[in-house]
Amino acid sequence: MIVLSMKMKLSLMKMIRNSWGFTLFLACSLALSACVSPTAVEKPAVRVVVRQDNACVFLSDGTPTTWGAMVDALMHCDAVFIGETHDDAYGHALEAQLVGELITAWHGGALSIEMLERDEQKLTDQWLAGEIDSRQFAEQTKSESWAGKNSWVEWYQPVLDAAKLNGGVVIAANAPRKYVRMVSKEGMNSLPPVNSEERALFDTPSVQHLEYREDLRAVMVEMRQEDGQPTPVVSDEDLDRFLASQLIWDATMARSAAKAREKFHVVHMAGCFHIDRSGATVAEFRAIRPSDTVATVSLVASDSCEFDIHKDKSRATFVVYTKSGHQYDSASPSN
Repeated sequence: MIVLSMKMKLSLMKMIRNSWGFTLFLACSLALSACVSPTAVEKPAVRVVVRQDNACVFLSDGTPTTWGAMVDALMHCDAVFIGETHDDAYGHALEAQLVGELITAWHGGALSIEMLERDEQKLTDQWLAGEIDSRQFAEQTKSESWAGKNSWVEWYQPVLDAAKLNGGVVIAANAPRKYVRMVSKEGMNSLPPVNSEERALFDTPSVQHLEYREDLRAVMVEMRQEDGQPTPVVSDEDLDRFLASQLIWDATMARSAAKAREKFHVVHMAGCFHIDRSGATVAEFRAIRPSDTVATVSLVASDSCEFDIHKDKSRATFVVYTKSGHQYDSASPSN
């Protein structure tokens, strides 16, 4: 069952109110996949420094553990999936640390990320080869403010740097948004034919996601109730378009990570909705590579170090509360 934070609910409601027609469902999908707070595009991104020894790390049942024990376990996995909150500065700092440690332990590996789309792989390879610098890369992929003002240079570039500097490669894993929009508006039948060259840019789901579908229905009903509809009804047609557009992302990211696994250990990074509770990206990957050892990490923005058993039990193999005990860099604002 999907449990949404109040921040996430507010974000969804804000996007729904500003949307209409098929765009409503794409907006819901974007918000769910992003796991962002309402201020994500309003507040400038800031970089923070975290004290790793103060990270609050738990097993899936809430048993406390340590950062070091988590990394020791993850380094023995074939694939690690990290679910993030896109505008959590603490989470990004921990991501960079974790990616660097895993790539180092694996003596190389692949960082597969939601934030870059498959048609940007050539630019990604040029950046890895030093043919373009980080500023040019962000500009040419139009990523500068991916999760808020200046968020790429402050939050995502350090994670890519951690992979590159430790001998890793970077995989532009996601489907271009134009195909997601096609599905949201017209359904799966609107996609280019199987024999089209464009099919290399995205994938369609290989397994059914019945529980995922009903969770999404519950989310849509709750959002409509909180937006003033006392007895909302979500039609199967509306729900199926919403689900299909979401699954294009999940299937494409999973297949990208699976292809990278043919050569490397893989750490895949995406919004928490794709990853938490063995979300559809993880389920699709497991269907493609059932023999791989897979673990998930959920980075939860929380000011507490008390495990929330209702919200976070079974969220992931490891649950990390990202704000507890962390210190802002002296040059960074404190709010």
